Amino acid sequence: MEAYIERVAAGRDLTTAEARAASTALFEFARGMRAAARTIEPDRAPLVDTCGTGGDGHDTINVSTTSAFVVSGAGVPVAKHGNYSVSSPSGSADVLEELGVAIDADPPAVERCIEERDIGFMLAPVFHPAMKAVIGPRRELGVRTIFNVLGPLTNPAGADAQVVGVYDPDLVPLVAEALSRMTLDRAIVVHGAGLDEFGVHGASTVAEVEGASVTEYTVTPADLGVETHDLAAVAGGTPAENAADVRGILDGDVGGAKRDIVLANAGAAVYVAGEADSLAAGVDAARASIDSGAARARLDALCEFDP
Repeated sequence: MEAYIERVAAGRDLTTAEARAASTALFEFARGMRAAARTIEPDRAPLVDTCGTGGDGHDTINVSTTSAFVVSGAGVPVAKHGNYSVSSPSGSADVLEELGVAIDADPPAVERCIEERDIGFMLAPVFHPAMKAVIGPRRELGVRTIFNVLGPLTNPAGADAQVVGVYDPDLVPLVAEALSRMTLDRAIVVHGAGLDEFGVHGASTVAEVEGASVTEYTVTPADLGVETHDLAAVAGGTPAENAADVRGILDGDVGGAKRDIVLANAGAAVYVAGEADSLAAGVDAARASIDSGAARARLDALCEFDP
């Protein structure tokens, strides 16, 4: 599997047979990790995860993490799975810790949090104890490994729907095929013109998974109902700087590209959860979540949770 990932990262195409083998290997790895994980079963549905592979090299704001609060504020419960950064200044755990979230809560506490607050965070090493052995080497390497790709496929809450961002467009069909073999209802796999999420600077490559069916297409910012911006406008920084952006976006004080990229990705999650009829309608719901104050209320609720 590592050889396939290295080949994709080097810009080399996989043959049909290699792509099929890579997808199968990815599915088997993910299934094995799920079987060994500490799992939870929150009594909330449809349960959604917004999680990317990281590793796109652009060091943007924490888009999927900010989106999680917007999605929850739109009435869709979120089981956010994530980790500390490996190859960028700020991962989901880094920014949530900076915001004051108890990121290392144990499984029963996170299950209760999701049921009570409609959002919870699952720190990968807590829920996947076997991963603790590779955290140090991954940070020392500072490069993408198979664990970047596996992370989004191993949600310990068994999310019903997911938005999975990938750092290379050639990974879109591979990850989508692996997800189509899993038990979730729907998923979107996306690469946004160089980003491991929907971009607002160009077209995004999408594979939509529904059961065993996979449909591929492209979408532009205009298709989603947001403006087109320069990539540099969504640049992030340290965990403290990114935390300030999270608060600013949710408070309505930060607009422009940073707000729009969060709207695009949160809208996709609302849509894939079945709570909107289209991606654009999902973006409308995400916009209402921020403007009503509901998204900020979800951040406060998670920060106030005492595990």
